Amino acid sequence: MTINRVSHITVYVTDQDEALAWYQEKLGFEACMDNDVVVSGMRWLTVCPAGNAATQFILMLVREESDKSRVGKNLMTVLSSTDCIGDMARLAREGVEIVGPPEEVPWGLSGVIRDLYGNPYNLVEPGKT
Repeated sequence: MTINRVSHITVYVTDQDEALAWYQEKLGFEACMDNDVVVSGMRWLTVCPAGNAATQFILMLVREESDKSRVGKNLMTVLSSTDCIGDMARLAREGVEIVGPPEEVPWGLSGVIRDLYGNPYNLVEPGKT
């Protein structure tokens, strides 16, 4: 097998501009791709952690009424942090929903937030090994 990493995670959204602003302003992500080259009439919009274009989040606009049930239904996505406590405090100040405050766990520090659509994200600061 030659599969060696996850490159894209799809996040269904009802408003791409709103989602882009949230991921940039709240998580500090940057826009990686923003065009309609893939399929005519479809905006291909991805964001990534600053400086890490190897892992991109596709902000996929729901196009069909039946797809709206996908919004906010992503499974837990784990985001690596070098300062979980500081990041969680900043996110709380900015009104991001904190599901679980940072706490010590066997693998380091861990806290859980939700994005503007309700998708859960686990911020993890790895422990010293």
